Amino acid sequence: MRPTSVILTDFDYLVPKTLEEALKEKRERKGSYILAGGTDLIPKMRGQVVKPVFLIDISGLKELDYVKEQEGRIRIGAATKISRIIDSKAKIGILQEACKKLGNPLTRNKATIGGNLCNASPAADTATPLMVLGAELVLRRLDGERMVPIEEFFVGPGRTVLKDDEILTEIRITPPEDGVKTKFLKVGLRKADAISVVNCAIALKAQNNVIMEAKIALGSVAPTPVLAKEARKVLIGNKLNEDLIEKCAQVAAKEVKPISDVRGSARYRELLVEGCVKKVLRELME
Repeated sequence: MRPTSVILTDFDYLVPKTLEEALKEKRERKGSYILAGGTDLIPKMRGQVVKPVFLIDISGLKELDYVKEQEGRIRIGAATKISRIIDSKAKIGILQEACKKLGNPLTRNKATIGGNLCNASPAADTATPLMVLGAELVLRRLDGERMVPIEEFFVGPGRTVLKDDEILTEIRITPPEDGVKTKFLKVGLRKADAISVVNCAIALKAQNNVIMEAKIALGSVAPTPVLAKEARKVLIGNKLNEDLIEKCAQVAAKEVKPISDVRGSARYRELLVEGCVKKVLRELME
């Protein structure tokens, strides 16, 4: 059988040498797409899900490729490869846990954190750990920038608050305080190289076994990655024990709004949320 040929629509391919040039092109080329690693965008182009007229390639911009600590915050350039984040010495363990489960080694050597976020998949593996870390995103345009909390960045499947003249340039994270425990869990249809059926990230801080602070983020269970705010309320001020874990997991499962698709039914995802929250909380209790 002959392989099926793929015909891409015509587009202009632009390779800016600086971020300023990229921002200028983004402002002038209405409806343009940013190309960084291309692990999400190129398959969409092949499937004609997207048909860009202009493609702005920022993969060679070193000014967007870094992981560094500055003024007590960890700053990650949007064009930083997933593999580089895994190898970083920065205090971002839960993000590195998630990155290790993203795709396969070839994908991780090509994919960027900015691309994973801007693709705006409800199942994005980096979104939930960044949410429990309280990350902020820097959105740049030619005449300025704005900071957006990551939980406000996503507005729907494939949709973000990015404006036509803006580019995501940096992710900023305040390292967790001493005593904060974090854990990421991903459930897929196979052990590796799988899209999440459900993913779960939790951060907890306890004193004398009483939970002082908590964040629970869930992916692939709603139109966007979500913070389980009601489940968090169940935890705060209480001692972490089996009864509390059961109650928290049940509340979390009621907060989500999953769909049924080829990876699982809505009901299956609700049950997975309950199971994942229980598993992660039990591991954090140890």
